[in-house]
Amino acid sequence: MLTIKQIETFYWVAKLGTVQRAADKLHVTQSAATKRLQEVERLSASPLFEGSGRKAVLTAKGHEMMQLCADVLESVAYLDAIQTSRRNVPRVAHIGVTELVAMSWFPALIRRVRDVYPELTLQPHIDHSAILRDKILDGQLDIAILPEAFATRSAAKVNLELVEFAWFCPPGTFNRGEIVPLRQLAALPVIEQDRTSIITELCSRLFEQVGAAPTRLGGSRSIITLAGLIEAGIGVSCLPRAFFTGEVTQGRLQIVETDPPAPSVRYCAIHPERAALGLAVAELARECCDFSRTRAPASIG
Repeated sequence: MLTIKQIETFYWVAKLGTVQRAADKLHVTQSAATKRLQEVERLSASPLFEGSGRKAVLTAKGHEMMQLCADVLESVAYLDAIQTSRRNVPRVAHIGVTELVAMSWFPALIRRVRDVYPELTLQPHIDHSAILRDKILDGQLDIAILPEAFATRSAAKVNLELVEFAWFCPPGTFNRGEIVPLRQLAALPVIEQDRTSIITELCSRLFEQVGAAPTRLGGSRSIITLAGLIEAGIGVSCLPRAFFTGEVTQGRLQIVETDPPAPSVRYCAIHPERAALGLAVAELARECCDFSRTRAPASIG
């Protein structure tokens, strides 16, 4: 039976490409790493590496083995996080969130963390998605919650909720219940967030697909400001559907169902690979994630 040390060694050799790099990562000698790797290969029913080149190249069986090892190491990291919390070691977790998260279900996550890990304090960092991703890669954050499009292979990922968007217009612009072709909607000015917004990019792709070139107006990174511009009759915009049910009920905004429909955005939690603290908070984020619990709308990051 493989040990955790052997599993770690195989994983990092496969990940980093050489035994020496894996040994440096694990703070062991190259000979110790080689011995562990040989034991893994001996217990394997099929070759795990191609040939004998300087850089380790995985076989199909090796790729399968690597995924299994990654799953095992992630589970071990999660158990370590639980054990750490039970020892009541005071910790601070630096968590990056977009404004959409901060203004919807982030308070619920804070309460949940306090319940499960009473000695753990969440220190929030609210910023644009690309900046949060870079801070994860630079080691400045333990976890970041952002649209999946900003996830990176260099960090572990936990999928969260799919956020449904819709087009909003001033009341009376279209007949209620009417399915409006996107090309027809594009005849109106489209109020956008800046170009770094994932929803701006997704909507741009949709317009290109239908051959539409709407007049684009720079609005604000705050979606509550965008909603105000819509209500003032400036144009239309694509916003999180659940955030504005109150304004729709009050007759201040109108939802426009389009063909093709407005996009949706998957959110996820990313954290450094095999980081117990980030993984523990990510699992709680999956429990708490609920973009329908809205308070004051903000930007989507």
